[in-house]
Amino acid sequence: MSLRPIFTTLMTVGLGVAGGAAGSHWFGPNSAPTPIGVAPAAAREIRVPALPGSDGVADLVEAVKVAVVNIDTVSHRRVVPSQIDLFRQFFDDRMPVPQEREEKGVGSGFVLEADGLIVTNYHVVRNADKLTVTFSDGKKLAGKVVGQDPGTDLALVRVGAKGLPTLKLAEPSSLRVGQYVVAVGSPLGLSQTVTSGILSAINRDIGLNARVGFLQTDAPINPGNSGGPLLNLRGEVIGVNTAVAARGQGIGFAIPVDTLKMVLPQLEARGKVERPWLGVAVAPLPDDRSGMFYPTQYGVLVGRVEPNSPSARAGLRSGDIILMLNDTKLNTPAELVRTVSKIAIGQTVKLVVSRQGQERTFEFKLDRMPEKMVIGDDDNRAED
Repeated sequence: MSLRPIFTTLMTVGLGVAGGAAGSHWFGPNSAPTPIGVAPAAAREIRVPALPGSDGVADLVEAVKVAVVNIDTVSHRRVVPSQIDLFRQFFDDRMPVPQEREEKGVGSGFVLEADGLIVTNYHVVRNADKLTVTFSDGKKLAGKVVGQDPGTDLALVRVGAKGLPTLKLAEPSSLRVGQYVVAVGSPLGLSQTVTSGILSAINRDIGLNARVGFLQTDAPINPGNSGGPLLNLRGEVIGVNTAVAARGQGIGFAIPVDTLKMVLPQLEARGKVERPWLGVAVAPLPDDRSGMFYPTQYGVLVGRVEPNSPSARAGLRSGDIILMLNDTKLNTPAELVRTVSKIAIGQTVKLVVSRQGQERTFEFKLDRMPEKMVIGDDDNRAED
């Protein structure tokens, strides 16, 4: 069963009055992008020593807050006439006129590069006609989306500025459950709000996005925190705050730094992400496997093989159970999706598959995923 309904992203959105029309808005085998998250010489990169106690946290916050921003968005959409309007058409000859409604949203972000490159969530800037970035000193600058990836809910925004203070991305290997963390952002539009807690879990599969193994934290985060940084006590970004358990307390989630390091270079270089593709839709094995004719203790079930995909050409079939990808034993569809995501397009992979109780090995090269492939759906199936 999917967990999707109990989680919600963290953007604050409000509806304004109807208004007039408005204009709008790597990681691969053949590319070597400039490392992202390492500030150029002109930048004032923030490095904070790990200090114990509340004074240490206060020093950290004072240092990092200049690189955390508030993002206000304005978008417009056409509104379907209400039932009252539809009822009125029976009493006169005038059809209800569709109106355009203005929607305002608030999110967060942080400066990654000194020349105005800012990280936030895709859902913060999605369909925005206007972006306003506000810094800690109150300065406001117009922002422009330069890259976005719905698949991981990440986006890059650029503002016209130079020499901005930046935050550094942490090393993924440095993350430890129980380490102290700090979140900075604009919950409910309250800019520069700071909360703290610990890193509660790593690589959480919450049914919200199969491509992301989320960080879980008990640092309080709320709507409006979306896109803001989750920091360690060195002032380094370990994740981007993005979701919260709607029916729980002290359970928030962030996109981890390893995903940032994989996705952001592509967004900066080409504005989108190109992904490797197996060409299968997979689902979990049933909890009760006693009724399976060929039971197995692990693996993921192939529900569909896309025609003319790498898997189809290699000979995979619906009903196969994928046991291993290269040296990784698979237990869930999300594990398959995330493992494939870290492999370069064009690279050869080895799948160990159980077919009618017999193990078979398939070796083939990954293709580039087609633009409109679906990532997953509500019953926890996954595409890759």
